[in-house]
Amino acid sequence: MPQRTSGHGPLAPTRFVQRCAGLLLLVTLGALTLSACAFLRGGQSADSAAARIDKLPAVASSEVTQSESLDGFTRSWFTYVTVTLDSDYRVGDAQNALEWGLRTGWSVNDHEPTAVSVSFIDSAGDAVDWDWEAATAGLGLESASNAQSMSTIGLLMFSSAVIGDSLGDWPGDVPELAGGVFVRG
Repeated sequence: MPQRTSGHGPLAPTRFVQRCAGLLLLVTLGALTLSACAFLRGGQSADSAAARIDKLPAVASSEVTQSESLDGFTRSWFTYVTVTLDSDYRVGDAQNALEWGLRTGWSVNDHEPTAVSVSFIDSAGDAVDWDWEAATAGLGLESASNAQSMSTIGLLMFSSAVIGDSLGDWPGDVPELAGGVFVRG
């Protein structure tokens, strides 16, 4: 008749070690999976976005920044995309320029924005003359507050609640600039 063991035989420590090793492996894989999610979230950093914009032939310089606002217990993040055009360039395709600017801001993965703003300025820091009204209408983003901010500081700002549906999940893909958005003249 085979002899029964109570788990205190020579194989018991090996099973315990195997169980611990298996548990350790699961915990390690779980931690690696979670940490990898941070690197796979897509988009780009604000610094990377500015560096990409600065390489465009029509651009003298750019600034892509995020600022934080705290109102009581509510924290908000605002993404600003400011493009300074070379003096011999202008916005040629207003609707595509605005959409590209918004998508660039939406692709910044540092902090999920509450709002994204876009501005196109000249080397003196003044807003360039572009058909922003047709662009906002074409994208279905008309706003009375934008009319006031464009006339005073040359800035269009849209809340994430308004643009999120059309731009998709945050962070968005890094957009490419379509031809004809910035043209000489």
